Amino acid sequence: MIQHQVGNSQGNYHYNAYIYTDTFWDHHFHGSYELIYVFEGTAELCINGKADTLQAGEMILLSPYTVHSLKVECGKTWVGVFSEDFIISFAKEYPYSCFSKFRCRPDTEQFLQEHLFVEEKLAHFLLISCLYAMCNECLQHAAISTDTKDNRFISEVIVYIDTHLNMDITLQDVADAMNYEYHYFSALFHQYFSMHFRSFINFFRYEKACSLLNNEANSISSVAIDCGFGSLRNFNRVFKKLSGCTPKEYQSNRCQRTNASPK
Repeated sequence: MIQHQVGNSQGNYHYNAYIYTDTFWDHHFHGSYELIYVFEGTAELCINGKADTLQAGEMILLSPYTVHSLKVECGKTWVGVFSEDFIISFAKEYPYSCFSKFRCRPDTEQFLQEHLFVEEKLAHFLLISCLYAMCNECLQHAAISTDTKDNRFISEVIVYIDTHLNMDITLQDVADAMNYEYHYFSALFHQYFSMHFRSFINFFRYEKACSLLNNEANSISSVAIDCGFGSLRNFNRVFKKLSGCTPKEYQSNRCQRTNASPK
């Protein structure tokens, strides 16, 4: 099942970065850019259904809503996720673009290793300058696919669903909004997301509900309405099926852990 990383779909200068030596992220997507750089060993990727491997010194820039997986074994890989407002000019110039893996010039790579490929929090303008330096290297050394229909289709479907999540969305609604014939759209949706539309909608709503339930000020009933479940009964049924607990139990346990005093 493809996961929507809600926490990585935020704007307002959202940024996080980690160095992994052993990790696996199954197929997922989010509304932010993702930059992957391999220090040592290799990193295995699957991007929109196509497998690839990054060697030491190689990197790749993934555009928002790219469906991808990542596996790192016995290596050292840096992964940074950042919203498009850090590189707004680049994002406007190359929307939905698919970039190949690439290598930087040695002097730029050294600069990025010292200032970007770290886990520490960076000064705001230093981070922006590093990301634009990376964008410049990407444009010089990566191949840019002229066929952006994969990313465009995925992005437009997700944006439509996200902005209409509190409504009773049907496959026909999305097909009509995107000017697709119903059966052709249905085939494309299954090709890109590998799951039934209703299951995708429920999982999308479930992930948003989890995010809202992390705030104990949000009531169960308001979360059910905001996420488009229609009724508390349906909310409880879907949520328990996907998580193994009720929304109330999830919120209670989550908030207890958050508010617990450190030992």
